[in-house]
Amino acid sequence: MTGGETGVFAYPEPVSETGLMNVHFHAPATWRRAGPVLIVLHGYKRNAETYAHDWRDVADDLDALLLAPEFDHAGFPTPRAYEVGAMRTPDRKGFLAKDQWSYGAVERAFDAARDRFGAERQSYWLYGHSAGGQFVQRLALYLEDARFSHVIAANAGAYSATDDGRFPYGLGAQHPGADVRRFLARPITVLLGQKDRNTTAKVLLRSPEALRQGPHRLARGRYFYQTGRQTAAAMAAPFGWRIVEAPDAGHSNRQLAPIAGRIFRSVDQGGR
Repeated sequence: MTGGETGVFAYPEPVSETGLMNVHFHAPATWRRAGPVLIVLHGYKRNAETYAHDWRDVADDLDALLLAPEFDHAGFPTPRAYEVGAMRTPDRKGFLAKDQWSYGAVERAFDAARDRFGAERQSYWLYGHSAGGQFVQRLALYLEDARFSHVIAANAGAYSATDDGRFPYGLGAQHPGADVRRFLARPITVLLGQKDRNTTAKVLLRSPEALRQGPHRLARGRYFYQTGRQTAAAMAAPFGWRIVEAPDAGHSNRQLAPIAGRIFRSVDQGGR
């Protein structure tokens, strides 16, 4: 590219109720087709444009094509259609076919951007904050062929942990099955703000299963990581996760974005 470009494009998305998905993007002037592709997922407010804005400087620093898919309320009307991946049937007694889960929208957004911008890399960096953190963590668990090279799950409100909790909190009752050994080996960073300790936030999950993971998001992220490490040890399985805590950050994507950018830079392997 000879000049930067910022905007939004739409592509046909079969799992959206509108049949379309908008993707906010920023292509730095320094990005080249062989350069990295960074996908950022918003929280429960579905504010993809804000996330794209808050990540723009980070993308410039990384020379990365930035994509922020918008899981809007029209296309994905319920929380379970977003952060829990639209996995369950409407009666919640079973699971839809995998090609109907919303995780695949990230893969299709990546392909649409590759077509539009001519990106040559075969993989992408993936980041999600809050509800988006739940989404990317579950994508890493359930979408075995996802082409990310590294995932950062930031400040999620709850997790699908490797314990015996019921779906979507663990691998116990009413669980669709997953390759846990593969999940434990995947390159995942749990990124947490040490000030994210609010126990009364309006949107903080307070189900018994969520509270089992901890009273606030910081504790729940630590629980998820420690449970995964213990499971890997019990299975004698490779463990590819790391945990990073930001002492001065709270429940803020804007505060964590530069830290996440440094993590991506440190793990980049030149276009896997």
